[in-house]
Amino acid sequence: MDYEKEKKKLLSAKTPEQYIEFSIKSRLEGPKKSSITTEWLNKSGYTIDDIKYARNRHPFWREKRNKGSYERNSRRLEYHNYYKTDEKIVWDDAKLSKFYDLNQEGNADHELARLFKTSIPAVNHIRRKFRFSTILLELEKKKPNKAAVIKLSGHSESVLKRLIKEKGKK
Repeated sequence: MDYEKEKKKLLSAKTPEQYIEFSIKSRLEGPKKSSITTEWLNKSGYTIDDIKYARNRHPFWREKRNKGSYERNSRRLEYHNYYKTDEKIVWDDAKLSKFYDLNQEGNADHELARLFKTSIPAVNHIRRKFRFSTILLELEKKKPNKAAVIKLSGHSESVLKRLIKEKGKK
């Protein structure tokens, strides 16, 4: 393998997308490519964020990143399933109010699942209802405050979606 030839090819890239393509096809080792990347960035005026953006959209890296994602997500959901009873959880106004406050603070889904002794999908369900309620209030030209969002969250997701669709047409 001719290092100089490979280096010249990488440095000839005109765009981050082209650089990623050349990099994937290159037979150079990681550390060598890394130093060439730094050189290319200095020469081209692009940033490392441009490279990351191009890399995240390249089919090769997307496939590599997504490999095993189903298994990882399944393990994560099972690990953070705090719903260990046959009793149905009732999302009353008090619980929804507490959830609203903790959600506004930016708590992670698994933290909320643990606090409310439920599952991540249940947390995401409540978040969707909050989001739909907020959208509906905005469509009605109302301020989406806590009380209004919680009140609307008493409806099912399908009802909220239908109301959004109806309000969006007007």
